[in-house]
Amino acid sequence: MAHGRSEFRLRAFGAACHICVEDVEGQGEVTLSLAKSELSRLESKYSAFYSKSIVAKMNKAAGDSQFIELDKEARSLFEFATALWHQSNHQFDPSSTILQSCYSAKGPVQGAKALLEQRLPQVDWSRIEVADNGARILDSGMLINLDSCVRPYAVDSIRRIFTSAGVQSALISLDEDIATIGKQPDGANWLVGVKHPKNNGVAIARLKLNNCGYSIRGDFEKCLNMHNERFGRALSPIDGHPIPGLLCIGVMANTALEACGAANVAQVKTEQQALNWLNKLDLRWFAIDRNLNCHGLLTSNP
Repeated sequence: MAHGRSEFRLRAFGAACHICVEDVEGQGEVTLSLAKSELSRLESKYSAFYSKSIVAKMNKAAGDSQFIELDKEARSLFEFATALWHQSNHQFDPSSTILQSCYSAKGPVQGAKALLEQRLPQVDWSRIEVADNGARILDSGMLINLDSCVRPYAVDSIRRIFTSAGVQSALISLDEDIATIGKQPDGANWLVGVKHPKNNGVAIARLKLNNCGYSIRGDFEKCLNMHNERFGRALSPIDGHPIPGLLCIGVMANTALEACGAANVAQVKTEQQALNWLNKLDLRWFAIDRNLNCHGLLTSNP
């Protein structure tokens, strides 16, 4: 039986997507078409930039009495986001994305203080009501974005589809979220390199991602620089200020959704709180702090 590999690259949820599968007897393209269909389905259903998506409809109807219907899948994603909101002591908040435009790489943009004062009252996940007949945003002007939860869900969903189709080798990568099946078609490991923050061209580790999920949140190369200090891009939903937390967190788990949950919560904690929390998890992880020091078991991998 002839084995090779088929792959494609595209953009989904505003991010780069790369999917690679084994090609058994020329069926690779057929398998990839399943992934494309699933990406299209999930993007049109949940992306805030698709006018008929659940999120777009909720944003448009914010402040109205109208409930947007949720099926079982959508309800589970809202429950997942709410669970992260609780786990993070309300610091992980999918309604806080409207604060991001108040900052550039150099810090606050012109008029940021006024913008924050205007937008902070519109940030509060507790104002999202999920009931038997659907979900709604209680306050006018609020906006939500679930991409950080939907992307890893999409990765896992494609992995399940591939597994059901009998695929034994695949890589599904969507922005910061990855899931794999088996090893590469030629038997090599699926690998991802983690760049060292202090040594150009050197990796903290080359991670073996066989049969697992992986998520990374934050980027030490794209941090905020304020008052001669480095901050991650995570903003507090309480005051809108950058959280003095870890610049980058990577987590390996059984699924991308599990990995992303841990990374999302760690990203919105202060440095020591995040490290203490990660150390209590039964997961493998790495982190880069604001002084560009490396932490976690994954940093010592060969």
